[in-house]
Amino acid sequence: MIKLNNIYKYFFADTPNEVVALNNINLNIKEGDFVTVIGSNGAGKSTLLKAIAGVEMVDQGIIELAGKDVTSQPEHKRAREIGRIDQDPMASTASDMTIEENLAMAYMRGRRRGLLRAVTGGRTKRFKEVVADVGLGLENRLQVPVGTLSGGQRQALALVMATIAQPKLLLLDEHTAALDPKAAKQIMEITRKIVDTKKLTTLMITHNMEQAIKFGTRLIMMHRGEIILDINQQEKEKLTVPQLIEKFTNTSGTTFDDDRVLLAN
Repeated sequence: MIKLNNIYKYFFADTPNEVVALNNINLNIKEGDFVTVIGSNGAGKSTLLKAIAGVEMVDQGIIELAGKDVTSQPEHKRAREIGRIDQDPMASTASDMTIEENLAMAYMRGRRRGLLRAVTGGRTKRFKEVVADVGLGLENRLQVPVGTLSGGQRQALALVMATIAQPKLLLLDEHTAALDPKAAKQIMEITRKIVDTKKLTTLMITHNMEQAIKFGTRLIMMHRGEIILDINQQEKEKLTVPQLIEKFTNTSGTTFDDDRVLLAN
């Protein structure tokens, strides 16, 4: 489904401040995989997702999506095939637009647009159905401005928006990080339901090791721009947080000292 071959990404290249954000990344994610990604601050996790989405263009290497080379494609051309959510609930939805208008905008992403109305009777029926599936009662509030929703409700809506057009790939960049524990737990269960029901190939960054172990079919840990651990589902099911930290230490040769990650568990 998604292949990354020999990917490098530099910031401030050829200067004394040069940073190797992605260092020879090789990754093959099969269709239907749900991969969780964890690592310390500055490990390259968000840069990895941005490179796949086309937000950041790589300096070297090849990115393939469903067998097609998309390395040089800009973000808007990949948008039809990729759904993406940021950690900020405000970033993935438009506050001044209604729930229905946000859904219509997401539904039309990557499609040819004309002068016809984006919101139609048939689409409204479809929007009610998909929103009802998340179980928050938003299907009865389609005319409400999104800015009136809570952070958790907005992220639930963002999940629906990111997946309504059945993308080939779903990218989640710490999409529960800005939520309180109760809302975060609810959004993760909604995430699991949507991913499983739609059989979506998913790459999810999380700062929470328990989430990384509990959810998904595969776990990747990054450090200093490299993938240092790649753990399959069978091994992951038996893994504990202390064991994961120990694996990181043994593989990287350094102590895992990111307080944000450690305190989340």
